[in-house]
Amino acid sequence: MCIRVYTLSTIFYLKAWGGKVVRIKLDYTSSVPMYQQIKSAIKNNIFNGEIIDKELLPSIRQLAKELNVSMITVKRAYSDLENEGLVSSASGRGTFVNLEDYSAVLENRRNEMLARLREQVDEVRSAGISEEEIIQMVIEEYNMVGRK
Repeated sequence: MCIRVYTLSTIFYLKAWGGKVVRIKLDYTSSVPMYQQIKSAIKNNIFNGEIIDKELLPSIRQLAKELNVSMITVKRAYSDLENEGLVSSASGRGTFVNLEDYSAVLENRRNEMLARLREQVDEVRSAGISEEEIIQMVIEEYNMVGRK
């Protein structure tokens, strides 16, 4: 089942993984390639516990059809996820979430987030915002996210 909410982006609620409803948001106006958006959505669902270890992902063909994108786009997203150690593919069986080395996956994710944070801090500093203001903004944002 796929429910489409049309705006500048489309949010897909796919009931495909073990009966679970998984959210994938694609922004057709974004400069971010579709395969990266699909990859990010699947990663977020894995890290949020919506998709669990050993769970079968939809086939490339099925997901491409549901999302109305090319099979090559989905294949690229799955391939990147496999290279990052989050999924594994077995010929004729499909693509499965693979969190055997979950600590390494979490470490990679942490390093990616820290790299993005460093870039953001550098950008904010170059805009003339003081260290105290940056720290206060981070604390406020952290507290706001915790309330949602």
